[in-house]
Amino acid sequence: MKKRILGNTGIKVSEIGFGAWTIGSESYGEVSEADATDAITSYVQAGGNFIDTARRYGASERRIGQYLEANRNREKLILCSKTFAGQKMESITEIRKDVEESLKQLSTSYIDIYYLHQPPENDEVIDNALIQLEKAKEEGLIKYIGASIKGPNVSQSTLDLCQKYIAGGRVDVLQVVYSVLRQKLHGVIIKAHEAGIGIVARTALESGFLTGKYPPGFTFPADDHRARWSWLCRRRDPSRYTLACRQPKDSNLSNHRQTAYNDVPAPQKCTNFLRQPSTLPKLPTRTSVKMIQK
Repeated sequence: MKKRILGNTGIKVSEIGFGAWTIGSESYGEVSEADATDAITSYVQAGGNFIDTARRYGASERRIGQYLEANRNREKLILCSKTFAGQKMESITEIRKDVEESLKQLSTSYIDIYYLHQPPENDEVIDNALIQLEKAKEEGLIKYIGASIKGPNVSQSTLDLCQKYIAGGRVDVLQVVYSVLRQKLHGVIIKAHEAGIGIVARTALESGFLTGKYPPGFTFPADDHRARWSWLCRRRDPSRYTLACRQPKDSNLSNHRQTAYNDVPAPQKCTNFLRQPSTLPKLPTRTSVKMIQK
């Protein structure tokens, strides 16, 4: 798996990362301990070294920590996590607690990149939140500071917030929503590159929808976070959601386009990210060896 330097951090990261939300059995349904371990193992064996998790990802951090303890390969990997704290002044002190808890769960003495998860927009709150992470950085608990910009909608406020963090010069990495369907942040990627800030593109395959695995009519359990998307329509069974597809008048043409696109391998759909300077595309979370290999 190819690697590249992430911004001015100097660290070499895999062009395709491992999004570990799913293996935490949080919002994607239950994932067994064995499947979680196998998924991480398969990714690392394929040459990947970039693992992304968060405090909000259920058992994800703990399971990654168990993998590290069993394999003793911490120094070969780049670990990233996030805190949901710090969005308001009242939760600023929780940032430090989250950093310490992440270290404990991941069974590591340091974390390579630590993000503010859906970071604050208010200047005073931003300053205080970053002070907390800067202190952790000075102490060697984290190496680099990141901001994982809110999604899934990409609006003008999203653009403005990205610009604010770039202009502030206090974050090393930005994680943003970017895919073949949502490219409003292209200008942000260029400006971040010019400023030496690394970019991590999340939802590159739109939570699996661009893999071709989910045809019109596919249903998701109510506890699957993808069931909340605006273009998922609730049907007869209140505990299930059905994937809706708006067909144009020429339904045959629509079906042809859908089939043709689904036949394109998922890696090819990430090609546009790999062409971006200083950008790391991160595949949607994977829960099995077969999915990792694809």
